[in-house]
Amino acid sequence: MTFRFRLLDAMDELPARLRQDIMRELEAAYERIARLVRLDRLDVVVAPDAWVLPAYGFSGFANGPGRITIGVDPASPRLHDPERSDRLFGTLAHEMHHVVRLRSGVETYTLGGRFVSEGLAQCFEEQAGAPTPFYAVALDRETLTKMADRARPLLAATDFEHDTWMFGRKNDPEWPRSAGYSLGYALMKAWLAWKGLTALDAAGVPAAEVTDDWQAGRVSLALPPR
Repeated sequence: MTFRFRLLDAMDELPARLRQDIMRELEAAYERIARLVRLDRLDVVVAPDAWVLPAYGFSGFANGPGRITIGVDPASPRLHDPERSDRLFGTLAHEMHHVVRLRSGVETYTLGGRFVSEGLAQCFEEQAGAPTPFYAVALDRETLTKMADRARPLLAATDFEHDTWMFGRKNDPEWPRSAGYSLGYALMKAWLAWKGLTALDAAGVPAAEVTDDWQAGRVSLALPPR
């Protein structure tokens, strides 16, 4: 097994105590996730970064089948929230699911593929025991339905505006933040329940299988209550 945590902080941007706590919490998170899935030949890099989730003070990214990066903003006050360890746990679970999916060879970079991949990763956060991430349920029922209607004709598109769909446009209510994440979660929550599968079971499902079921009306989004 070659699962390694690597700290890259040559300029000591992260205070020593914070750095130690984050590394310890990530290692503990991996031990919990490893009860469900163990991965070898994987580096988890922790490094200072200014581009993070403002609500967390850090972010996660699966760079490929062999590396995950956890970017941490040393200046973020959210790093001191009591929920930090739970958020790190969920983030690591999310990115590890992406790695499992990348290694399956089915990952596709269509709009529908993004919904399936992100939806599965969010559902895996729950499966691993982490709280439902805020970006999974960022839209109310009406907005989610509106964005779904906009997305359905574009599911096979490869030239979609990724950041607009996933992160929104500032000061533009037509493009709310986290719409793509919330759509993916609502789709995969419903599809997994319909199939009787877990997010880990479905890590290798082709995106087209899910989106075809959605387009054909065999499965509907799991809409939030009014």
